[in-house]
Amino acid sequence: MCKSVFFLTFLALASCATLDPAQVDPKILGEFSDRGVSPATLLKVRNGLPLTVGQVAEASRQGVPGPGLISYLQSTRKAYELSSADLAKLRAAGTPAPVINYMQRSYGFFTQGPKATNQKHPYFSDERYNLEAPFAYEPPMADTFFNSAYEDNLYSPFSSE
Repeated sequence: MCKSVFFLTFLALASCATLDPAQVDPKILGEFSDRGVSPATLLKVRNGLPLTVGQVAEASRQGVPGPGLISYLQSTRKAYELSSADLAKLRAAGTPAPVINYMQRSYGFFTQGPKATNQKHPYFSDERYNLEAPFAYEPPMADTFFNSAYEDNLYSPFSSE
């Protein structure tokens, strides 16, 4: 009797653990969880929700690599309007320049064109929102900053080395 109850409980817990509604790329999730970001930030990443400027600064301060951070930000489609205070906060946290550049350009990416989304939707503004995004989820690309020109230069007969 006790073994069957334990087995049924184990099956129920195992089936619940595999239900991840956002399906965040495990590589990207690992970049955040391995660096020790705050539980609130990690919960947002785990659920595929947009990060605030403060949470991006925290992730940078904790050492989340720029390409992983940009990939995650791209997947959430949040349009950031950075003030000078936001820029100062990001720079003080050691946020890589490509992350800041991406955040500055995100407003044009996600308010116009084919990937435009309604930025007034609760997904973007309500900290407590925990339902699906107002668009089809796209897993973030892990190799956002692959520079083939750099690799080609390594093997070029015209390189200086």
